[in-house]
Amino acid sequence: MLLIPRFLVVCMTSSCAVCRRVSAAIVIQLLAAASGMAAPRQVSAPHLTVELLADQATIVPGKDLWLGIRFALEPGWHIYWQNPGDSGGPPTVGWKLPAGLAAGPIEWPAPERIEVPPLVNYGYDGDVVLPVRISAANRQPAGDVRLAATVKWLVCRDLCLSGRADVELPLPLPPELTGAVPGWKKLLSQALGKVPRAAPASWKAEARSEGDNFVVSVQTGRREAGGVFFPLDEDQIDDSAPQKVEPFAEGVRFTLRKSNRLLTAPAALRGVISLPGARAFVVSAPLDAKVSQRRTR
Repeated sequence: MLLIPRFLVVCMTSSCAVCRRVSAAIVIQLLAAASGMAAPRQVSAPHLTVELLADQATIVPGKDLWLGIRFALEPGWHIYWQNPGDSGGPPTVGWKLPAGLAAGPIEWPAPERIEVPPLVNYGYDGDVVLPVRISAANRQPAGDVRLAATVKWLVCRDLCLSGRADVELPLPLPPELTGAVPGWKKLLSQALGKVPRAAPASWKAEARSEGDNFVVSVQTGRREAGGVFFPLDEDQIDDSAPQKVEPFAEGVRFTLRKSNRLLTAPAALRGVISLPGARAFVVSAPLDAKVSQRRTR
């Protein structure tokens, strides 16, 4: 017999709609676990739905496949990038995979600046897919397999709620899901297209300290119309401060206010730069106190 914790019973009988939705979701997952049922592929939670996608209907030995953790968010709500900015925390995933399969890290699409005055966060709203590469060994166990994951997140607007869901995808896919693969593949391709690439070898990035600011210059070989700098490391820049962005003949320059939590100067400022034309690149700008104060014209 499944014993439901008393606090859930109380919560489900309360007048709080959010409380009832959260507790009902927990009870459903407890019932599934107790009965040995498979976890669902899709779970609805307060202010979002989370689901697993795949770019192919079955496992091919020796061939990687892509899974996507898809968040469909209610308007006005957001989740976070790997560096959340002023507050929050990124989604995490714990995998339970059969022998012969191994999951890589989340491939993070370039984020957006989300202003929740006086804070600025880095994250996503709307419909978000976080891709994960699954490596398959040359030999696979016979029969059906299940790809299971425990996904945790923080979803925020003017308040924040933590969430958790156990989701599962059977492979080969059952007939009722195979028709969804082309759409899932398109969503995964779009998400991977937004993942920042390594900066080309021909680019040059450098940083210098000027009083309360860091100045990061990125030479791309052409005049950039603008951009946004997203730091990969926390507590280096003031996330909520406006960024001064200056195009120059061979690239773009960012003036970034230092964080008041910065204790020592970093060896380099690492970040993602989002440029016009939906281009995003990972850059590492060595910090050199001897760099000339002369501005590139």
